[in-house]
Amino acid sequence: MKVWIAKISGITNNDTASSVDVSSYFAIGAIIEDINIDEIRSVSKFDARRIFANIEKCTTIAEIVPSSLDDIFETLDICQPNTIQVNGDFFNDVNNLIAVQSIATIPIIGSISLDIETYESNILDPDPVKAAQTLDPYVQIISVNAPFGQIWGSKETKTKLIEIIANIQKVISKPLVIGGGLTIANIGEIISEVKPNAVDVSSGVEKHSGIKNPEMMQEFLQEVYDHKDLLPGV
Repeated sequence: MKVWIAKISGITNNDTASSVDVSSYFAIGAIIEDINIDEIRSVSKFDARRIFANIEKCTTIAEIVPSSLDDIFETLDICQPNTIQVNGDFFNDVNNLIAVQSIATIPIIGSISLDIETYESNILDPDPVKAAQTLDPYVQIISVNAPFGQIWGSKETKTKLIEIIANIQKVISKPLVIGGGLTIANIGEIISEVKPNAVDVSSGVEKHSGIKNPEMMQEFLQEVYDHKDLLPGV
């Protein structure tokens, strides 16, 4: 079974995907385009399928903002990923939390986004710890997107965010992935301080918005790999 510690999100083409597909320690995420998504890094379901089909070593993740359970099944059928990440407010409906358990073929990542100023969760409960605890029984992996990049230079805000993540880790039983403003410059310290299972980066390996930079990706992945002893993996 693959265990990954770093995910490059927003992969849009085969060349970029191939540059990540060098180790089972890594994962790629394709953001699936939809009326619910305004994202320059999104691709069609069929483009995602073509990208995933060429992957040999790393884990493939389809990232979606579903309106219904059918959207998840359609993504699974067309894209054929190893994992699906559910973003947006889909899990605000408790019926969707229950229904997603019918997907038994691949792991589901439930994603929580924290407000940049208040750190409130976008789903289930404003308290991110309570939100993660509520989500935990229904998914196989929890992803928390937090403003690490924006606040990491401030000791006070950094301490508060570290405390929130630590409290989340205390109440969940599933692997935790963190993302949000991660860069080559801060990833080593963030891993050392937070100790998640894995990390997720997108714009932090781009020189131009939406375009992954091969050198930055390699440097980021190497930095994560150098800290692999602190990352249990997913």
